[in-house]
Amino acid sequence: MMKIELNREGINGLEKRYFKNKTFSHVTGNQIKLLPFKTNPSGDTFSEDFKSFQGVIGELFRILNSKTQVELGKISGSFKLELKESILKAAIDKVDTEHKEEFKNMLTKLFFDEDHGLIKFNIRTLSYMNFINSNNAVKEISKFIFDVFLIDFSSKASFNEDAVDENLLHQLIIQCLPELSEITSKSKVTNYTNLFPEIKEKFIEDFTHLTSNNSFLLKHIEDFFKYYYFHYLNQLLLELKDFGTGTSKIKPIYYTMDWETLSETRLSSHSVGWKQLNRYSESLFAHVNTLELLNYIMVDDKPIEDYKNIVTLFKSFSPEEKEKFQECIDELTTFYTENITVFETGKNWDDCDRLLELALAKENFEDTINLSIYTLWFKIKYQFENSSRSKPYSDYSKWYSQFGKVNYTKNRGRLGNTTILSQELLLFLTKICIGAEDKIRLKTLWDKLRERGIVFDETSKLEITKLFEKIGILKFNIYVLHFNL
Repeated sequence: MMKIELNREGINGLEKRYFKNKTFSHVTGNQIKLLPFKTNPSGDTFSEDFKSFQGVIGELFRILNSKTQVELGKISGSFKLELKESILKAAIDKVDTEHKEEFKNMLTKLFFDEDHGLIKFNIRTLSYMNFINSNNAVKEISKFIFDVFLIDFSSKASFNEDAVDENLLHQLIIQCLPELSEITSKSKVTNYTNLFPEIKEKFIEDFTHLTSNNSFLLKHIEDFFKYYYFHYLNQLLLELKDFGTGTSKIKPIYYTMDWETLSETRLSSHSVGWKQLNRYSESLFAHVNTLELLNYIMVDDKPIEDYKNIVTLFKSFSPEEKEKFQECIDELTTFYTENITVFETGKNWDDCDRLLELALAKENFEDTINLSIYTLWFKIKYQFENSSRSKPYSDYSKWYSQFGKVNYTKNRGRLGNTTILSQELLLFLTKICIGAEDKIRLKTLWDKLRERGIVFDETSKLEITKLFEKIGILKFNIYVLHFNL
């Protein structure tokens, strides 16, 4: 007989966590840590960082090397500018020349872009990329990516590229990079839970290939991490909306190329695209809070994790265990509804129950466990949408919707935004799919892209085939040849 109980009391219990100063408040990330999103600030605060992703990469590589960011930007307010001035000053001090200004101008043109950013020419430079927005909340994306994909990656030592083979100017700039401090904090931090080991497995395969060529890595590092981050979030959305009833297979998203025209008929044939994903993301915070609450139910003193694991566990229970587990969910639901009492005018739990009954009539849950999970989620969702908490609820989802919007969508007028890939990103992903092979069949490329969450309809495939023919990497319409990007 398994030990099944609801953890209500104690320092880490339900009562203690949800009541601060005798006021009920939603808290997440204690029992299960799923996403790096916040309710404050809103996700649309970070559009520039979502697009650039350089700050996320910089923080990620500092985490990989157990380093913290160098303290710059306090005087001018610009990290990039102060880093640039620090490097140039150190370089001029190291070189004996009578033409200091000319030398400084040469280094500026060679190693810094128009926005004063340090150009990536060596892996060590990645740790010096910084965020555009100064709010620290965006740093959590780097921690999330590290926990989900890289926490046990075996080749971390390769992230300190040797500068010996670089030319003299490169070596000089590397020597002039400010010293990064070691991370000294020993406080225990909860790691994010990876719900998709199969995505991580594919990530490691692709990342290993990417790191085998440093110039390839430096050119596409943002593209790579940005896509895998989006891919994981998409799969999470699709997984959550099934409440543990769906299959564990990767569910690919329909993309079109950004230069294509798209009709309403074509768009309607795409089973999952931006319209669906964006709609699912609106209730993300309700799902996160549902799973947080459910994980106060302990089975043999362990949390019960995500919907799929909960359903699997429930099916393995004896009738007595199922009854006990159901009692715990009912107790959780009562705990929640008894402590949420303030709604917008005309909204209340009776109205919620009425809407829930209508919603359940459209669902087809075969097991009582799915019904119970859905009921708790629906009640949590209802109170967020019909109370003063509606804004933070919306702000949380914008961490997904804004990221997707600025990176992987195009506005197509009355059709709205749709998921797209650019030519450059397609060619990069194609090379990733080819890997170390000399050539692969075109059909195999479509299969490999599907494994990475991407599908195209026949019209898009034809457009892509024309592109491959145009740039000379398609042979007899059978093979896509290995090419250099």
